[in-house]
Amino acid sequence: MKKGVYSSHTPTSLQEPLNAPVVGPGLRDSFIRRGVMWWRWLSLLLAVLLFTSTLSAAPAAPAKPTARVIYGLHEQVFITQLRVVLPAKVDTGADSSSLSAINIRPFTRDGERWIKFDLAVEGMELNNLELPLSHNVRIRRRASDYDPEEDKGYARRPVVELMLCIGNRAATVNVNLADRRSFRQPLLLGASALRKMRALVDSEFEFSAGVPLCEGVEDALRYPPLNEDEEED
Repeated sequence: MKKGVYSSHTPTSLQEPLNAPVVGPGLRDSFIRRGVMWWRWLSLLLAVLLFTSTLSAAPAAPAKPTARVIYGLHEQVFITQLRVVLPAKVDTGADSSSLSAINIRPFTRDGERWIKFDLAVEGMELNNLELPLSHNVRIRRRASDYDPEEDKGYARRPVVELMLCIGNRAATVNVNLADRRSFRQPLLLGASALRKMRALVDSEFEFSAGVPLCEGVEDALRYPPLNEDEEED
């Protein structure tokens, strides 16, 4: 030790000079508190950054389709609940959609209203189909469709919710049940269904969406059904 230099502080390592300044207990505690505070802030910042990166990496919920699709005057429609593919007339002049059905009978199951019906499509033997009843709707009658037992101006029809798939786009649509055997197409797609599909109609096209591509369509019954001596391409 150099002459005239005295310290009661004992060196803690060989690298610490003998003449290191003396740090009092109060100053040492202040350094410790500041270090703990800075460590806490750093830990909080790292936690926030980690949480933010986790949110950005998480998959986003599928968004509703925003791009418009163009349909023709007729399209092939896969009805998920019934497992059938039917040709549909696309009619922007009608607001509601309609499916050809007969022998429509309402009933109650577990306190809920249901409907039982037969699919009125030539060549398809689908009877006693059962679906929950959504509600009933009044449809304006045509003059040739007058039934003296009902209101002359309107027809009361049951409405069910069906998942309809056209091309690669699907939506749940309210569809009323009515006898459409006098029409060429067993299914009518109205403007409300087109809005859900975010679809426009071009009268120059037919079946522009192609075959339905939704899950389960491979096992669906198609109209018109193939004869036993015919094979699918």
